[in-house]
Amino acid sequence: MKSALRHAKIQAPLAIMRSGVSDIWRGAFTLTGRYRPIDAVETKSTNCGDVGFSGDIPVRAGRAHKQTRRCFAATPPPYEAVENLIVTPAGAGWKDGVLYEKYSASKPGLRSLSVRPVPAQEIAEAYFIQSEHTDTFGDWMSEYLAPLAGIGDINAPVLLPASMAARPYVNRDAARLGIEFVSVDAPVRIKKARVIRQSKIIRYWTAPEVAALRKFLDIKTVEPKPRSILYLSRHGETSEVAVRSHPNRTLEEVVRACGGLVLRTAETSLDQYMDAASSAETVIFDHGSAGYNMIYWRPKRIIEIVSDAWWMNAFLFFADAIGARDYTIIRSDHGRKARIAEKLSQALAAPLRARL
Repeated sequence: MKSALRHAKIQAPLAIMRSGVSDIWRGAFTLTGRYRPIDAVETKSTNCGDVGFSGDIPVRAGRAHKQTRRCFAATPPPYEAVENLIVTPAGAGWKDGVLYEKYSASKPGLRSLSVRPVPAQEIAEAYFIQSEHTDTFGDWMSEYLAPLAGIGDINAPVLLPASMAARPYVNRDAARLGIEFVSVDAPVRIKKARVIRQSKIIRYWTAPEVAALRKFLDIKTVEPKPRSILYLSRHGETSEVAVRSHPNRTLEEVVRACGGLVLRTAETSLDQYMDAASSAETVIFDHGSAGYNMIYWRPKRIIEIVSDAWWMNAFLFFADAIGARDYTIIRSDHGRKARIAEKLSQALAAPLRARL
């Protein structure tokens, strides 16, 4: 029953409803002066070009085989210096009794806005990252590591909302990056804070951002073997956000029949992702955060398996940013398993395209 309630078919409309209700509360607190959203001039965006794809068009993705990349009209500074910033376990950033969206990790809900925090400790200097989400490995890659990659020398602790700091990949990356990530388990006053801002509109990756992140993670990519195939299967994985299902075993059979490699993401380590680089000329993946592990590879063709209940275009832009121009989408809810397998077989049999 619990799993059914977490299915994307329920979670997606619930998330939209909660966001609408929260907007009402945030509007009320804005009028009282307790909450300050990011200024409209800072959130203004512009069209930065289209990225095309082939195959199925996902639900709510329009009618054309393309998506438009949006960029900030005026790029925010890499970070802002803020004195006496109070940050909370939920990621709210308070200054002088006001909760600032641009100093916070995620938009605040009613609980964060209701009570002004009393700091339990004070530290002299630290970084804090402005973000929108604190839920998944995808959030970690896109909203935390990507902006950190643009800072250069990180010479103070990086404070994280408690929920994000508890993720196992945070400890893993702290060790390999040599960065001190600190969980905010009670309100903290930072006497001299540097709030790292998002340089991109969350999901709209660009090639320079991927290049900076690869350098930050010290990634040296290798050319994959010609005609190699790799499938990132979500079989056995529990989503951190919303449950969705795909005909994984059927797709795994198609890939193995073509001589491809199957990695089940619930069982795969970072070393195994790295070792799979030579097998990744064509990468098939079930829509989900594990797709960001493509940063370790140089795929030429990407096939995304998507659910009608849950899709966003982040991976299309990510693929374009890592240089993979041949992108196909297959809707796994659109037809019987045999039909989905046939679509995958057809996509694998097609010649590689240099660019759509």
